[in-house]
Amino acid sequence: MRNKVAPFFSVAIGSIFIITACNRPSANQAATATNTQPKPVEMSKPAPADTGRLVGVWYDESIKTEQGQQIAYEVVSKGKKIYIQAITFNSNNLKVSDSPVIEPNATLLKRNGNVFINANSPNEIYKVDKAGNLLIYDQTGLVVKCKKVL
Repeated sequence: MRNKVAPFFSVAIGSIFIITACNRPSANQAATATNTQPKPVEMSKPAPADTGRLVGVWYDESIKTEQGQQIAYEVVSKGKKIYIQAITFNSNNLKVSDSPVIEPNATLLKRNGNVFINANSPNEIYKVDKAGNLLIYDQTGLVVKCKKVL
């Protein structure tokens, strides 16, 4: 009986091995399957902030934001370019940096002697008087006199 059973077990074990081998991916198939899997998304590092050197800060006491915040103007230089940008603050909590970020809405200024002109609007003129106050003019004349903070 041993001789009749032995071929049966051999065939059965061989069949199990073949079925298992057919269902198992080959090494090449496994590598291909791994390569087709979506790779994790790599987040790009943010670009370094576009910063400049702080030239000065002037307080505009004539206006406030809709939320009641106070307004100051920050003048920033970067290389040979000069920018002015509005910054907001609450009460006496004005914080500025020696190397502030140049915001996308900053206004590029062109120097003309001792005055600065808005590069996009030549009627908008900025001048610092002898006392250090920032004077802002438009086509109608003096718009506002801002006190120097820093």
